Amino acid sequence: MLTLVEPQPRKTPVSWSKVMRLCWQARVLAAMWRSRACQRKALARLDDRLLADIGLTREVQMVECSKLFWWSP
Repeated sequence: MLTLVEPQPRKTPVSWSKVMRLCWQARVLAAMWRSRACQRKALARLDDRLLADIGLTREVQMVECSKLFWWSP
């Protein structure tokens, strides 16, 4: 009886610098998301007078604050 064995895909080692680069990119992305979430929370707390000072309307505020933290402006 003949059994066929599929060859295993060759695993190439990942360099340490590539791992560190990916970790750094993940950290930068997480910091950007955290910053965006904090900015939107602060925007949600502004009253009409402060919104007028920065040139926004209540509708624009509501649209911006309803976005999820990973959505860029």
